[in-house]
Order: sequence, then structure tokens, then C-alpha cells
Amino acid sequence: MSEAIENLSAILVTLRNKLLVIAAVLLTGIVVSFQFTGPLIERMKIDLLPEGAKLVYVSPLEVMMLQLKLSIIIGLLFTLPIIAFYVYRAISRRYSIKIPVSIGKGQFFFLGIAVVIMFALGVAYSYFLMLPLFLKFLYIDAESSGVTATYSIFKFISFIATTTAIFGLVFELPIVLTFLTRNGFVQYKTLVTYRKHIYVLAMFVAALVTPGADVFSQMMVAVPMVIFFEISMIIVRIIGVKNKVSKPDSSLS
Repeated sequence: MSEAIENLSAILVTLRNKLLVIAAVLLTGIVVSFQFTGPLIERMKIDLLPEGAKLVYVSPLEVMMLQLKLSIIIGLLFTLPIIAFYVYRAISRRYSIKIPVSIGKGQFFFLGIAVVIMFALGVAYSYFLMLPLFLKFLYIDAESSGVTATYSIFKFISFIATTTAIFGLVFELPIVLTFLTRNGFVQYKTLVTYRKHIYVLAMFVAALVTPGADVFSQMMVAVPMVIFFEISMIIVRIIGVKNKVSKPDSSLS
């Protein structure tokens, strides 16, 4: 009984230390990035606000809350690598006997570079390609109905920031899925089994990103996510390694 309590105490202390590290990184990211949110908002407005549209704020604290939200998003992005590392360590230790995981420093180095590159590509795709076309289309559609486009600065910038961050993470799918399948954490057939569930998840995320928007707007966000998931599945099928359970040699029996 006492040994079980000691083990539980050790687990709780380890968990507390990890949560403190995550909280410290998150807080640091929020505080540091908050200083740059003003120029960041101005840059987004210049790059993506359709010509003729106007931004307004409807409450005294709206701009400050927007800056805080952007800071939190940036802080969360900084904590994701740490959370992913902790999760990987926990899973690899839990399944050290069942799942063969052999990842060297070189693989981690190239994996880190690939993660940064793919995230940057996802951000660039969303910010420079998808969002300009999407926002311009919505503006022209509203203008053709005789409506003057006046956006809440909080909702407009939040939509841009959230969508950009999500697509940055979506572009990580090939790396994440390949990593999981090659190291035996997930089987390819499992991904195929839960394909429909992932489609539903994409629609759910799209609904969160575009609150109050119509179905077409949500599809504009969800469809690229589904397409990129399918691209990831092709890559996994080509270079991913399915988890194979070694069978005992019958010749020895």
C-alpha cells in the first residue's frame, strides 16, 4: 500500500513539474508576443482587408482582448513542441516492450526541421493564398447584394489568426502520421478505419473557426483539411511502416 502511494506521489510530482514547464513557456510566449500584436494586427489589416471594407470595434476592450487572444495563440504554438515531446516520452515508456521505438538524435534533428518547414508552408498557404481569395469572394458576394462590409476587428483578425494557425498545424499531418506509423504507435489500417471520424472532426474544427458563418464558408475551411489528410494518407501508405507483431519461430517448437 505504501509503495503504491509513493509511486502515485512520484507520478504527481513529475506531472506537476511538466505542467509548470508548460505554463512557464506559455506565459513567456504570451508576455513576449503581446508586445508585437499591435504591428501584427496592422499588417493583417493591410494584407487581407478587402478594398472598400471597414474595420470597427464595438466595445472599449475589444482591441486589447484581440491582442491578448493573439498572444495566447502564439504562446500555445510555442508550447506544442514541449507537449508533443512529453506525450512521446510517456507513450514510448508505457509501450517500451510492445512497441519498438528507436529514434536517434539525427532523426529528431531532421524531424524538427521538417516540422518548422511544413508549419511555415501551411501558414504561407493560408495567409497568402487561401485567405485572400476567400475574403475577397465573401466581400464581393456581400457587395453584390448591396451590403456595406463593416467587420468587427476582433472577429476579422481572430478568424485570420485562428485559420492561419490551424492550417500551419494541418500541414504537419504528413510528418506526424508518418512518424507514428514508422515507429509503431499507429497502424495504417487504424487511420483508414477512423477516416470518417476525421472528416467529422474537420467539419467541427471548421465550425469553430468560422462561428456563425454559412455552410459554404465552413466547407472552404474543412475541404482543404480533408484533402490534406488524404494526401497524408498517401504519403503514409508509401513510406510509412505498418506495425507488425513478430511471431515466434515455429521451427524452434
